Amino acid sequence: GKAGGAYIPPFRLKQMMAEAQDKNSVEYQRMTWEGLKKSINGLVNKVTKTNMTTIIKELLSHNMVRARGLYARSVMKAQLASPAFSPVYAALTAVINTKLPENGETVLKRVVGQFRRSYKRNDKPVCTAMVRFIAHLINQ
Repeated sequence: GKAGGAYIPPFRLKQMMAEAQDKNSVEYQRMTWEGLKKSINGLVNKVTKTNMTTIIKELLSHNMVRARGLYARSVMKAQLASPAFSPVYAALTAVINTKLPENGETVLKRVVGQFRRSYKRNDKPVCTAMVRFIAHLINQ
């Protein structure tokens, strides 16, 4: 199934992070990964034309080299949920790409892969959404 598991309230998560002495333990790594995932998802879901600069600064304050897969998944999911925001997500990805080209490459590879899979399955909504996203990425 999907990653994630049980809901942990933010105050409890902070408490657990403080209690974890071993920074190399699997539990600590999982907690930091989940925190990074939630943060990136939240930022990508909040982005609009007006607040893009602040969102980009916040995204770049995270470890985007480690989180490029999370970023790619989050942008693709958000774009698929609301294709009308494709230009905003493409602009966000273009700016991230200027700082970290491997992040832009990961997004593009995954979008093209998703397009190919949806085309083979005759999944028109996903296929058209991916084509629209590719077009907006090219226009950037």
